[in-house]
Amino acid sequence: MSSEAFFVALEQAIPGFSAKEVTVPAVDERQGEYKQVYWLDQLLGENFLCYVEWKEFDPWGVDRLNALIPVKQAGITLSTDSLYDKQGSPVQDISYEEFMYNAGGFFLPVLQQQLQLVGLKLLELGILQNDGKMYLHENPRFICTTTDNAKIEQLNLQLQQRGLVFC
Repeated sequence: MSSEAFFVALEQAIPGFSAKEVTVPAVDERQGEYKQVYWLDQLLGENFLCYVEWKEFDPWGVDRLNALIPVKQAGITLSTDSLYDKQGSPVQDISYEEFMYNAGGFFLPVLQQQLQLVGLKLLELGILQNDGKMYLHENPRFICTTTDNAKIEQLNLQLQQRGLVFC
């Protein structure tokens, strides 16, 4: 598992990321099956990885996504305003439970559409389990990448070697 290949893949798939500008943290074995995802959290930091609490992800929650360097460098400001009417109610039917606990289907399409216009997209990070299945947290982690599938696939292959995967 080459660290050099991993950092090259990060630099190619994540606009604005430079391996020269990061401090590589140690993997904390005490974190068990989550050790690699927490390691990547530390490596990328809030500039390149966004942890989303769906319960707190209302129109102002998009600020964390707007703080990602690829979004800032693209010169756009993501907005979810089109999802709400003037009273602040969702314009589409969505149950309270879905809104609070599985809001990705509500927020992500409008965000992905805005990102697509500037050649970016959000990818959710999951943990690759021993049986080959993906484990996704209730509250996801997103990385903003290029839309270049070859570059994303190279990074995904490197992530898989570390027990992580794009979903």
